[in-house]
Amino acid sequence: MRNNLIYVHIEKVSHLTLTYGISNLDFFRGVKIKPQNLLSLGNVDPNQEIDIYSGFNMYLEEDNVQKFLLQNTNPNIDWIDFDEFNDLEALTPHEVAELLYLGHAYMHLKSPFYYKLQNNYVYLTLPNGAKRVYYRYLPHFYQILAVCLTNKLASTYREKKPFLRSRHRFQVLDTAIVKKIDSLLVDGTVFDFGEIQIKGQELSIPFFLAPDSVYQLKWHEPTMLIEKSKLVGKLKYYLNTAEWKLKILAPELLEDSLNL
Repeated sequence: MRNNLIYVHIEKVSHLTLTYGISNLDFFRGVKIKPQNLLSLGNVDPNQEIDIYSGFNMYLEEDNVQKFLLQNTNPNIDWIDFDEFNDLEALTPHEVAELLYLGHAYMHLKSPFYYKLQNNYVYLTLPNGAKRVYYRYLPHFYQILAVCLTNKLASTYREKKPFLRSRHRFQVLDTAIVKKIDSLLVDGTVFDFGEIQIKGQELSIPFFLAPDSVYQLKWHEPTMLIEKSKLVGKLKYYLNTAEWKLKILAPELLEDSLNL
């Protein structure tokens, strides 16, 4: 798989994002409301605390949640957060079955937001490493994406310019810029860091309108996303002023996405 691209597809009705290249660390750094407690929807680890009502491993309080998200040796984690420990005993067998289905099929049977749990997220990792994440407050995703793009640009630049590694601190991308291409994110957008351009103080990240390949990304390698995508524009970052700018090269593609 390519590790130099970020793919984003948003389904606004279901508050769902399908992404590739956004890590657990990107999520935790960027998310506005940190999960306080969570149930792991993956295989049960007998060495970790198990909730007797649902049979899932549980991680209580933010410190333990952070360790699970960031220090887990397996990056392919599936989980749902919840508000209070006492809420778990109110889960019915049918609701537990719905959670099992979420962790197995990577999709919801009914609303993935439970009144009893007061959850803000359902976080699922597909077999190819792509992420399906449900957000109670979908606008919070834009900050995660902004943090991810910033971190990816910084790490890519430092790989290409190792002798300048400590000279620049990168300003986080303003979410207002991300929202200007919101319609493209709904259709599917690829940011290709393999084709980043560095000209003096200017860094450019090309981004593309992806083909209709949501199924492909769910189950297969996402390499074809670049091969069949259409260049829309570039995200530009200026090292000397720590400013981000958006340059649209194919406005007709942006207009087409608005009309879909």
